[in-house]
Amino acid sequence: MTLREYILRWQEICDKNQSRPTTYAAHGYLFKNHILPGLGDIQLSELTVERVGEFLEERKRFGGHRPESPEYPGLGEHTMRHIHRLLQQCLDQAVRDGLITDNPARAFCYPKPRKVSANVLTPAEVEDYLDAAERLGHLPMFLLALTAGLRQRELIALKWSDLDIKKRMLTISEGRSVEQRKLVEYKGRTRTIGLPSELVELLAEEHARHPGSPLMFMHPATQKPYLPQTVRRLYSEILKEAGLDHIRFQDLRHTCAVLSLQNGMGIKEVAQMLGHFRATMTRQNYEAYLTQETAQQMEQSDQTTGEDLRQAADLLENLLEF
Repeated sequence: MTLREYILRWQEICDKNQSRPTTYAAHGYLFKNHILPGLGDIQLSELTVERVGEFLEERKRFGGHRPESPEYPGLGEHTMRHIHRLLQQCLDQAVRDGLITDNPARAFCYPKPRKVSANVLTPAEVEDYLDAAERLGHLPMFLLALTAGLRQRELIALKWSDLDIKKRMLTISEGRSVEQRKLVEYKGRTRTIGLPSELVELLAEEHARHPGSPLMFMHPATQKPYLPQTVRRLYSEILKEAGLDHIRFQDLRHTCAVLSLQNGMGIKEVAQMLGHFRATMTRQNYEAYLTQETAQQMEQSDQTTGEDLRQAADLLENLLEF
């Protein structure tokens, strides 16, 4: 049996049933773009420490395939750690299945990289970015990403039924995803966040352009959901138009979180807005931006109400004033 054959079986039997949909999709990406091209055709019995070591070194030096990446043409520490952990996890199961006696990936170790501080856009950069998005006709989608701190996969999976215009509330289904240009619903949490009134008005105007579609953001040519790579291309066009250096999509999320904290939003509200399981995660990520007052809010146990969210949304109006 080749590693490719075993991975396909492991994905279907183990990974699909034990991982969240988004994790399963991320694993598929790493298999398709890194592990299978490098090791897929090797027999399990011939998968040695030397071959795994050569594969990992090759990925580290030449594995990058996005020219805009700072590490191009190699891969960064975070990506290498994910590739190694996934390969090790898969081969651990092969050992338990009795197909190999030892896991050659366990001869290597990729420790957790040192935490990188959030890359936060300055007010001037936010202004240039939003102006460029408006000139290119993409302002509603990317302003929502910046204002609400949405993940890319959450952004492209939004439907109009998720938005309550009257209450200015947006519900994000964390289990929904776009697969092969179709919305797929999995079990998952939902979270509700408040939006500034000006953004809601802008979204309502966007809805008027294609009122018959359930999709909040629809590809104009296919009339289907945007693919992640299409959103990355549009995002890169905005950065080029704005004259900005390379800024990651997740930096919009960092910027939203930091501006919200600086404008007085509590740590619990920011955690809920970002979809963090625990507010301690939010504090760890943005501790450098916390004031003493917001840090003390970690001790509060009262639940956030809808009115709290609407008040928090009002604070985000500052984003629209840049």
